[in-house]
Amino acid sequence: MITKGILVLSAGLMLAASSVNAGDAGAGKAKSEGCAACHGDTGKEDPAIAGMDEAKFIKEMKAYQSGERKHKKMMKAVAGLSDADIADMAAYYATLK
Repeated sequence: MITKGILVLSAGLMLAASSVNAGDAGAGKAKSEGCAACHGDTGKEDPAIAGMDEAKFIKEMKAYQSGERKHKKMMKAVAGLSDADIADMAAYYATLK
């Protein structure tokens, strides 16, 4: 009985964790307008971010926010973004191929 409860709890936590990073691609498109100056309208300019995995995009943006990754323009660009903003942008760029 305890094992079944643990499995149900674990599944619930995994589902909740995956939905935390679920972004809205439509909202992400609107929020990414400033990114086009360097990455282009389609996200394919160097460095290309079109088609980037959502989890990787989020990880990289958080690294710029924390200062773990250093790039003056990127650190400034992500400074005011919320977790939801980053998730939305990640969802948008993941849709671009």
